[in-house]
Amino acid sequence: MSSPLSTVREHLKNGDKFTLFDENKVSTDDIVAAKTVSFSDSADNGLSLDESTEFTIEEKPVVLRVILHCWLHKDSSAAEYLADCQKLHLTNISFLQRNDLINWLTGESETSQYIGASEKTDASSQPSQKGDVSGKNDQSAPRSTTTSSGEATNIETEDPVLFKTLQNERVLLDHNSSLRGSKPIDFGYLIKDAELKLVHSLKSSSRSKSGKVSKGPVSRGTSSSSVLRKDPIILIPSATSSMITLGNIKEFLEHSKYINPRDVTVTKEDDLVTIEKKFDNISRPLRFLVVNNTRMFTKPEYWDRVVAVFTTGHTWQFANYQWNTPQDLFQHCNGYYFHFNGEDVPQHVQQWNVQRIALDKHQRFKDVEVVRFFWTNLEKSLIARGYH
Repeated sequence: MSSPLSTVREHLKNGDKFTLFDENKVSTDDIVAAKTVSFSDSADNGLSLDESTEFTIEEKPVVLRVILHCWLHKDSSAAEYLADCQKLHLTNISFLQRNDLINWLTGESETSQYIGASEKTDASSQPSQKGDVSGKNDQSAPRSTTTSSGEATNIETEDPVLFKTLQNERVLLDHNSSLRGSKPIDFGYLIKDAELKLVHSLKSSSRSKSGKVSKGPVSRGTSSSSVLRKDPIILIPSATSSMITLGNIKEFLEHSKYINPRDVTVTKEDDLVTIEKKFDNISRPLRFLVVNNTRMFTKPEYWDRVVAVFTTGHTWQFANYQWNTPQDLFQHCNGYYFHFNGEDVPQHVQQWNVQRIALDKHQRFKDVEVVRFFWTNLEKSLIARGYH
C-alpha cells in the first residue's frame, strides 16, 4: 500500500487538481484551516493534512500540510515563500530542500535525499505484494492478471504452471542494488583521497629515506570531503547597477558573451542560476550555484562552499555575509571586480585582495579571453581547496 506522500506525488505528476476541506468537509483555500485534501470533488476518502510523511528536515518527519504548502509556492520566490511560512506559522523548507522536493513531486527526479527509509522501501515492497496476491492471500480467492489487451484472466485455471511459478516468486537483488542502494553514487572522489593519503605520503617517505628532505604532507585544502562533493557557490551583487547579474551571468560564463543587464528580459526574479563547467585539471565537471543573496544559507556548510565573490566595490554588499569586511572576506573566498576598460578602479578596491578583470565595452569577441582568464584563475583556487 502506497504512503500518502506517494499518492500525492502520483496525482501531482499527472497534473491532477486537489481540493482542501475543513473540519466540516467544506472546501477552503486556507491551508491552515484545512483538515484534509482530496484529488476529487468529494471530501470522502481524503488524506489528512496532519499525517506525517517520509520527507524529513533534520531527521524529523514533515506533515502533509507543509508539503502541499510548499507545492502551492512552487513558482514563488524564496522571499515570498518564507514570508508566507512566517505569516501562517508553518514549517519553512529550506531553499535546497525545497528545490529537491519540487523536482521529486513533479517527477523530474525519481529520488530525493530527504525522503526517509519508509518511502524508499515502498517501491521495493511492490514485487512482494505481487507475490502476496499469488500465494500469501486467501488460497481460495481467484487469481487474476491483466493481459496486453487489458482483459482480466484467471491465472489458476487458464495457466496453472504460471500460477505455481508465481507462488514461489522471490525478489532477487544483484550486487549493485545490494551495495549501492537505490541511488547511484560516484565514489571517484575516494580515489583522490587514497592518492593524497597513501601514495603521496609513501612518495614523501621514500624521498626522505633516499636523503631528500620531505616537505610534509600534501595539503588538501580547507574544505572537508563532504563539502567537496557538493556544488560550489558563486556570490554576486544584488544591485541593479552591477555589470554581472543573475540575468546575464549564465550567458557570460557558459558562452563567453557579455550582455548588458538592461538588454536582458527578466520575466520573474530567479533565486539562483546554475552553471556547468569542465576544467582541464579537475577530473569531473562542476556545477556552480550562482546566487545574489544569502537567504538560503541556513547552515555553516554553505559558506564553506562559496568559492568566488563578485563585488561592485560597495561594502554594504557584505553586511549579511559571514565575513562582513573585505579584509576578512577575501582571505576566505576569491574576489573579483569586473569593470570596463578605461574606467577608474576605486582606490579602496585596489587595496582589496580581489582580482580586477576588465571587459571591452564594445568589442564582444574579446569576451572569450576574459572568461577564459576567470575560469583559469578560479581553477587554481579550486584545486588548492581540494577539488581534483
